[in-house]
Amino acid sequence: TTMEWTDGVFTSILRKILANQKGESSRRHWIVFDGDVDPVWAENLNSVLDDNKLLTLPSGERLSIPNNVRIILEVDSLEQATAATVSRCGMVWFSEDTLSLDMCLDNLFNSLRYTDITGESRDIPSAQVSFLDSARPMILSEDELSNSLVADALEFAIAQEHIMLPTRERLLASLRALLIQGIKQVIEYDENHPDFPINGVHLDNFVKRWVLHSLLWSFAGSTPWAVRHTFSDMILRSSGLTLPDFDNTSVADYRVRVEDGEYELWSDSVPRMEIESHKVVSSDVVITTTDTVRHSEVLHAWLTSRMPLILCGPPGSGKTMTLTAVLQSIQGIVMANLNFSSKTTPEIILKTFSQYCIYTRKGKDVVMEPSDSLGAQTWLVVFCDEINLPENDMYGTQRVITFMRQLVEQGGFWRDDNHWVKINRIQFVGACNPPTDAGRVVMSSRFLRHAPLILVDFPAKDSLLQIYGTFNGGIMKLFPNLKGETRALTESMVELYCEAQAKFTTDMQPQYFFSPRELSRWVRGIYEA
Repeated sequence: TTMEWTDGVFTSILRKILANQKGESSRRHWIVFDGDVDPVWAENLNSVLDDNKLLTLPSGERLSIPNNVRIILEVDSLEQATAATVSRCGMVWFSEDTLSLDMCLDNLFNSLRYTDITGESRDIPSAQVSFLDSARPMILSEDELSNSLVADALEFAIAQEHIMLPTRERLLASLRALLIQGIKQVIEYDENHPDFPINGVHLDNFVKRWVLHSLLWSFAGSTPWAVRHTFSDMILRSSGLTLPDFDNTSVADYRVRVEDGEYELWSDSVPRMEIESHKVVSSDVVITTTDTVRHSEVLHAWLTSRMPLILCGPPGSGKTMTLTAVLQSIQGIVMANLNFSSKTTPEIILKTFSQYCIYTRKGKDVVMEPSDSLGAQTWLVVFCDEINLPENDMYGTQRVITFMRQLVEQGGFWRDDNHWVKINRIQFVGACNPPTDAGRVVMSSRFLRHAPLILVDFPAKDSLLQIYGTFNGGIMKLFPNLKGETRALTESMVELYCEAQAKFTTDMQPQYFFSPRELSRWVRGIYEA
């Protein structure tokens, strides 16, 4: 409103170089524009990129670009760039094939083999070395003529149907986090059993089974159950391992016990629950099922690795409930809930930071981290519900998602005063409906490559019987003479729900969408009646 020019990030950086107060003229400077190119700002660089090397500001001022300054535009697409911009730049095409799968697997293995995953900056634990030595043949190929199990599994998984487009980088990052979880279990076991550490056959059994468990959930976690079963058959066949009950189960049905390196059915670790009658109408009650137990195990591994994380699935499948339950089970976490909409902008994240975080100075760096009032070393977990709702701008960019990618990838943001602010102990998690649903936007692969993704589908029939049998059991405490009818009531409710869901589909009418929420409303209606 004052019509006065205010320097932005690029201009302020350029002025510092030109001022030469700290010997900037004697060093080469690279200014990187990392993000989508659109004509609104890229066209203003045309005079910078051509032979004139002049930045003309709206105020009329001109800044000359010194010879020791180089400008790089790092983009994944030039779809919105104009010919005037493209013609002024040299281009380096960085194909996916530039990094072979063998290179990626070598990097994955070496980053685990030669880095102390406990973060205590000490010698690498012997349990970590033993785990990776045992896993090496499954991760790395022995010669150029054969592929490792991980390489075959990755190629197979990428060819399958996923809820969102899979990328090699995302799948390998997800695998790395789960492998670290297995290594931590071995280290913890050795610390608790110093006289009898895990080794030999015990270690080999645990490592092989844990690698299969990690492959299934990292490579096929974002696929439907039918694909997970197919993937399970493939990795079992390639590894030569067998399941205790091979005919009717898959790797997803078992957890791996570190105590003896053997399989155990997830269903065996599901506790039987009873609730009081008044809890039937409570929205925060979580009935533990086989699905919630195995999802919680995988989500816990990804969350403790401090990676961003996304749960995707149809409405009413329990995404938010599952994620909230897992977060509440982890110590030292404060959760901030954000509900995204089509008009959500980066400002909502900055407002959340201002509510929960403070600025501190560490050396020369300005750092934003959770306030001390939340607890020492507490992590702020920003839960972004409906994370794929924000619509693209006119040039195809989801601004809030691009901002989150910068926070995750670069570890900070530019403040209004053009100072770079690092973030510390801040993590993002999200939940969303499938991108094929109305109003949803396909998220940028540049952000998704950092975020493990898991598909949370509707509970299976046996899980529905378990959930609503528990609710009905709570109701029947009000009517002791009818307690023997709890099972019959639950089975009839679930059967009617399943038949209605099969007969009335969204292909007939868009409102014929059935989710377990219908059963929840039914149960609450019975209680209130």
